[in-house]
Amino acid sequence: MVLMSEHTTKELLARVEHALGTDRPQILESLRKNGNLLARMPENLRADKEVVLVAVRQCGSALEFAVDPLRSDRELAFEAVKQSGDALRVLQDTLRADREVVLQAVTENGNAMEYADSTLRKDPSFLLQAIGTGAAAAPAVSFAAEELLQDKSFLLQIVRRNPWTLGFLPGTVCRDPDMVREAVNRNGRRWNPLHPNCKRNGRSTWARI
Repeated sequence: MVLMSEHTTKELLARVEHALGTDRPQILESLRKNGNLLARMPENLRADKEVVLVAVRQCGSALEFAVDPLRSDRELAFEAVKQSGDALRVLQDTLRADREVVLQAVTENGNAMEYADSTLRKDPSFLLQAIGTGAAAAPAVSFAAEELLQDKSFLLQIVRRNPWTLGFLPGTVCRDPDMVREAVNRNGRRWNPLHPNCKRNGRSTWARI
């Protein structure tokens, strides 16, 4: 996501305020540069799906500023979490329980699992599917239901599916020799130093195996 200086943001706000109701192309161009400008727009524009779509494609969390009917729009939700998985936090409850929407969010940023409905965070099959989408999804495991984080058999499946998850497991678990061995076997020479929680005496646990 592109960060903009306060000065630049103020300039864009001034342009939007000047253009509202008179120059739609200029409004859309402003949103392409800063989707959060949607917050400053009148209700008729925040209820306009095309306007909101442009905003969330630049900043997924801008969906928060759309009118309620559009905040529950599944197409907009997909675009929002595709741009930023963290946008899951501003979605309505029904969308945070939608498997496909959450899967897209976690694929982009595993930390998005924090905002998923509890039914998904305690669903082993969903977690395995989500975490298997790639390295970016690895942090999702840290938001699994407590009972799953205590299930060694399940966690071995997780590490087997995505070795990068090891660094996001609870400290005692990620130092388990079986877990570490599984991660090393899967990642081999590509392995990087583990998360600090998985280090003991300044050395990564896997180095001792």
